[in-house]
Amino acid sequence: MVLLVLGAYWPGRLPGASAGAEVLLVAAGALMAQLLLVERDRPLGAVVATGARLAVPPLLVLVATGIAVQRLVDLREWAGPLRDVRDAAIGIVNLGPIDEASPVAGFWIIALLAQSAVLLLLLRPLVSRWRTRAGLALVAVLTAASFGWWVVGGDDLAAARFWPVGCGVLVALLAGRWPLPSGPVAAAAGWLGALGLGAVALVGPVPRLEVLAGVAAGVVLVATARSSTSPGGLLRGRTATWFAWLAWAGFCWAWPALSLAPEAADRDLGLRDRAGLLVVVGVVALLTWALVAGVRSVVRHGVAWAALAAACLLAAVLVTVPGSERLDAIETDAARTEALLTADLPECFGALTMAARAEGRDCRNGELEGVLHPPLDRAGADFEAYLDCWSRPDDANLNLCDLGGPAQGPRVLVLGDSHARVLLGAFRRLAEHGVMEVTAAAKASCAWSTLPVRDSKDPLRGPLCDQWRAKLTTWLEQHVDEYDVIVTTAYAGRMKGSESAQVRGLVEAWEPAVRAGVPIVALRDNPRLPGDTLECLSGTEPDDWARCDVARDDIVPDFDPFEPAAARVDGAHFVDTWPFFCREDVCPAVIGGVNVFRDYNHVSATYAGTLAAPLHREIARTGVLDAVHRSAAG
Repeated sequence: MVLLVLGAYWPGRLPGASAGAEVLLVAAGALMAQLLLVERDRPLGAVVATGARLAVPPLLVLVATGIAVQRLVDLREWAGPLRDVRDAAIGIVNLGPIDEASPVAGFWIIALLAQSAVLLLLLRPLVSRWRTRAGLALVAVLTAASFGWWVVGGDDLAAARFWPVGCGVLVALLAGRWPLPSGPVAAAAGWLGALGLGAVALVGPVPRLEVLAGVAAGVVLVATARSSTSPGGLLRGRTATWFAWLAWAGFCWAWPALSLAPEAADRDLGLRDRAGLLVVVGVVALLTWALVAGVRSVVRHGVAWAALAAACLLAAVLVTVPGSERLDAIETDAARTEALLTADLPECFGALTMAARAEGRDCRNGELEGVLHPPLDRAGADFEAYLDCWSRPDDANLNLCDLGGPAQGPRVLVLGDSHARVLLGAFRRLAEHGVMEVTAAAKASCAWSTLPVRDSKDPLRGPLCDQWRAKLTTWLEQHVDEYDVIVTTAYAGRMKGSESAQVRGLVEAWEPAVRAGVPIVALRDNPRLPGDTLECLSGTEPDDWARCDVARDDIVPDFDPFEPAAARVDGAHFVDTWPFFCREDVCPAVIGGVNVFRDYNHVSATYAGTLAAPLHREIARTGVLDAVHRSAAG
């Protein structure tokens, strides 16, 4: 357990630390064999009580993790962790869905051990009647079958990973028939196994070899534990019990703490942070052990322990219900809105193709192959001016426009520059379909920020932007509370200055609005291409349009300050729009029969219109619209 935790808290230092999991499984299997040997005549209730007592720490961790996720993790990231907490709580029947990056990722070991304990409990009556030989044969068959399943790459985690536990059980059962070695040779073998394990942990993960080496080391350490000078024999009596409980509780708390601490601190953790966090984990583990010990001193009956474990299990499942229901409601509303917005569009039209891909769905429409909307001769002029919302480069007028929408729906204010203006096609569609009421204001080359605008070719652009911003600030002071959310974006390539200055400029502009209780959704700026794709499309046959796609590595690497700014402002949310424009390695010139860019940095009006449903879904997932719906329902 210690090796696993150290490997997680100092990644790269012990890249093969997961071999410790195999030692843990082997050792746990040897201890579980006690169910078949020493305790085969002990009342079943007392045996179950021991297991239920062991289940309490991880179940407490799941309850705490479920609560922490809903307090610390952004709403859009809730779904995975909450699902994992719930699946971990019922992991005794299903281990597969737990993701490796989950705050309860280590629970698969606990769930696997629970399944193994249940299996051994089922074998217990058989062994009680026919003694060890029958149990030895059955466990040997199950272990061999599990190993074979693992070798062929079986996907059933529980079945394929029982064999390390089975190896531990077999060692203990064999020890019940023949005494294990306990002399200096055994001690030397134990130390060689420990050194081999350390070497594997230091060298790093090698497919399959790490697992085999971990199991081998576990078998050697368990088999040589009778020697008082071997690694497995160093801890005895009360010390071993205390250390085992502390390590068990610490193991359970380690992963949630490591996953959630960066969310709480709002930054990545350094080596000193991780060391301090590990100390905190140790203290919490000690408190958990003390809690269980205190309850044990009062509650001794097996039924009581089973009831306590069942209560913890129920709490672990129920604590995810409010968040899960909220997420389900958001997704249901988003799906309803998407159906409304796309009813009059061809299937997989424009950004709908990329949105489906982002959701893990395949979306293809053969009728759109080789088709371009608008045609190439009009693609360069595919934009809408929105003059009643727009301030030109040579004026400082604050022009606000009403794009319509239902009076009872969410009231959304869109602010920014020409890149925000491009997206008004999506927001107008949302307003026209009664999804939200939209007001907008945009100015050329002028983000909603306090960052000074510098333009050597147009020295008046900066002062005029400052005047526009001053008017906007005054207007917001009087009207911001009339809106439920503000959406903003801007051309990142126009935001000059150090990265910290760019972030600070956004933060300073946003903070008065969030202090007034209005949340902000910041959209990542669309990609800036190294050149115009229209010229390439004009000289290329439709079957070869993919030649005009732009590799992601060739996208102009502008710093986008919206994400770090949103992280610094409590009440601001960030939406990454790039999945609507780019796949993992390329940004297509044509998506779903629509030309994506009208020049090297502006999205076409047609493509922007198809972003209505995807943008609504991502904004809804921040939770800002959910609060409006709940208020209206109240």
